Amino acid sequence: MIEAIRNAFKIPDLRKKILFTLIIIAIYRLGAQIQVPGVKIADIQRLFTQGGGVFNFLDLFSGGALSRFA
Repeated sequence: MIEAIRNAFKIPDLRKKILFTLIIIAIYRLGAQIQVPGVKIADIQRLFTQGGGVFNFLDLFSGGALSRFA
């Protein structure tokens, strides 16, 4: 396993793509933690408790980022 990762980083094109993907994932996770100005947490929480299925379904795919939106 470690040897396969080491070999992947020896190929310049593959190394570039792997690093780009990791950077994009890190930026996405960082952006999911930043609070949005002007959005009230209580309103978002009420939306999830009243909305039920659709919002909870979307929150599942966003990794919980929608419920931590504000």
